[in-house]
Amino acid sequence: MSEEHDYFVGLDVGSHQVLCVVAEPGDVPGRFKVIGYGMVKSHGVQKGIVMNLEAVVTDIRNVVHEACQTSGLPSINRVWAAIGGSTLTSENCSGTAVVRGNEVTMNDIKMAQQHACDNSLRQGKKLIKLAYQGYRCAGDEKDTVRNQMPLGLTGDRVEALYHAVYGAATNAENMKRCLQRSGLDLESYQPHPWAAALAVTTPDDRYAGVAVLDIGAETTSIAVYHNNLLLFTDVRPYGAEYFTRDVSCVFDITLNEAEELKTTVGSCDPESFPEGDTVQPSSGRSKGFTYSRKLLARTLESRAEEFAKMYYKLLNESDLIEKIGVVVLTGGGANLKGFADVVARQFKRPVRVKGPLYAQGGINLMKTPQASVALGLIIAAASQGEADNVGYRTRALPNVFNHLKTIFIGDY
Repeated sequence: MSEEHDYFVGLDVGSHQVLCVVAEPGDVPGRFKVIGYGMVKSHGVQKGIVMNLEAVVTDIRNVVHEACQTSGLPSINRVWAAIGGSTLTSENCSGTAVVRGNEVTMNDIKMAQQHACDNSLRQGKKLIKLAYQGYRCAGDEKDTVRNQMPLGLTGDRVEALYHAVYGAATNAENMKRCLQRSGLDLESYQPHPWAAALAVTTPDDRYAGVAVLDIGAETTSIAVYHNNLLLFTDVRPYGAEYFTRDVSCVFDITLNEAEELKTTVGSCDPESFPEGDTVQPSSGRSKGFTYSRKLLARTLESRAEEFAKMYYKLLNESDLIEKIGVVVLTGGGANLKGFADVVARQFKRPVRVKGPLYAQGGINLMKTPQASVALGLIIAAASQGEADNVGYRTRALPNVFNHLKTIFIGDY
């Protein structure tokens, strides 16, 4: 690959896997051709939180090395990373400015923006990132949000609206240190739920109303959009590993054996199997023993129903259910057969299982739900590049070992 060729790198350090994806702009605007990737099992992260710094550094070095080899790049120096963890929460915040003259000026808008940022910092939490929502002028209806700056409009006040994501400062700092010790510079970052949503939804989805549930091994990341506005971000401390534990307990088998049964023959639809149907692990201490497939399905269905109720309760208590037209499941846990049907019964809305929508090429992994966050980071990187009218170029980026530039909002 030419040194001058633009490319983007997304790094998703999860609790179960670490995935590094290298992509370039595709043949169709808004699409991306994956030219290489690396994937290793994660060892130092629990529930999205860095627990063992040296283990995470080793994983990052290994996955970046794989990505270099598969993409043909001599080195990777900068990445877009996902910031997640079970400490992530969100609030919608606003700031108001009094219009001094007869019409809204740029100074009025900047003052409203500054007040919104100040208000977001007064929440008593550590601010991770702000997402722009829009503006409202005096006289507008409560639900009327303008996507464009209201320059020149008449009114006595203008309001700037933002969506703020908060999290643990220590986890963000630890992830920065992991990247630094791996010899990487942080080009920028995206909250984990936002990256997943970017990869698996269309503008029409986000306009009509969509809830994206990214089901990882130990956490579930949630993002809700309506009218093209990001309304809600959260991470819940439960994920697909709970299904594995249930199967392990019910059948008295190891976690590895339970994971095999769940992923190969697991289903959340017990009515589709007769009473005498059996399954058995292909390896391990329980190899040769048979287990009821119907009981396996009942076990998985029970946990799926519990998760669906928790998702629904969280969004209902946040007054978001009526704004959701469709639910999208992604992440490795979304692959469980019948899980989407259970969620659909609870939400009484269409539920889709989706991998990244904007990846080109023949790499099958890049079309699966477990690749959504990494591909969402690619989309975020390209969007910033377009806005700044600059691409990500290899030769322009030095390898920074002892200083990590970030654009975190807050004292990181």
